Amino acid sequence: MGDPAGIGPEVVVKAVRDRRVTQVCHPLVFGSYHIIFSAAKKFLKKAKIRKIVWAEDVRDSKDSINVLACTKLDHTKIKTGRITKLSGRMAADSVFCATQFALSDQIDAMVTAPLSKKGLHLAGYNFPGHTELLAYLTSTRNYAMMFVAVRSPLLTVDSRLSTKKYKVALVTTHLPLSAVPQTLSKKKILEKLMVTQKALQGYFSVKKPKIGVCALNPHCGEEGILGSEEKKIIIPAIKTAQQKGIKARGPFSSDTIFSPKISQEFDCILAMYHDQGLIPLKMRGLGEAVNVTIGLPIIRTSPDFGTALDIAGKGIADPKGMINAILLAAQMVKKNKNR
Repeated sequence: MGDPAGIGPEVVVKAVRDRRVTQVCHPLVFGSYHIIFSAAKKFLKKAKIRKIVWAEDVRDSKDSINVLACTKLDHTKIKTGRITKLSGRMAADSVFCATQFALSDQIDAMVTAPLSKKGLHLAGYNFPGHTELLAYLTSTRNYAMMFVAVRSPLLTVDSRLSTKKYKVALVTTHLPLSAVPQTLSKKKILEKLMVTQKALQGYFSVKKPKIGVCALNPHCGEEGILGSEEKKIIIPAIKTAQQKGIKARGPFSSDTIFSPKISQEFDCILAMYHDQGLIPLKMRGLGEAVNVTIGLPIIRTSPDFGTALDIAGKGIADPKGMINAILLAAQMVKKNKNR
């Protein structure tokens, strides 16, 4: 359900009752029953809410919003639009519970509504975000954030996971910009290239993925004048990847690789840091991309927006991104089962 103080509960209840979602899966909400009940009554005209214990019980209740209550914390103390230690703990409890169900194959995929990094920290969980928390909970060392642009209109029930969907993976995730250069290494870039290739082959039907690699510095470092990371780290990583059979090319300056002409040559672009990859992606429109954590032993997706505290509780949050995240997860499940 995400952080209960944000728009998570609203976009969740709107999304799980959308016809496109109910046609492709049996949604199960992990979170506070009372929070979801209140959100459904407030933001939906008609809604049946059912508390369940066993995941398979959702098949017998298609007309209801099914909730698996995984936190007993006091929901009455949640303040809409205000992140607190309590809201952070409730969000974390929901993630912990859903992850356990996913690891034990009681659910096929996990779609996370936005949580707050501040809330996690206030609750005592020192993780930059969902991605790193899920990597810890699943004991995963080699993972990456990949964003898949789904474009308008919304994904359809029968739409295919084609190579044409614009994809961006990240080497580093939630870091201060000043920490990026010292965090980069040949090993780290190579690991991200390997996990990206595996995800493209396994979930997106790309037999021989072509991956474009971003430079870190302007003009690819200008032969070392504007930085040496390209020569010392990025190029050696690309060459090693090529020796392992990965079709990686680069580095390309980020002001050119994201152009329509060059980006269409690749099945995915590997960016060195968060904003380098996500600014050009999100310029296509908020809610038009889905975040996929690749490398995990479970399928996990999420919308590309945050908790939006300024509009929380107002009934104006657009569930499009959440719907897209659920539909993509369902498609990935189907692809995974057909392998």
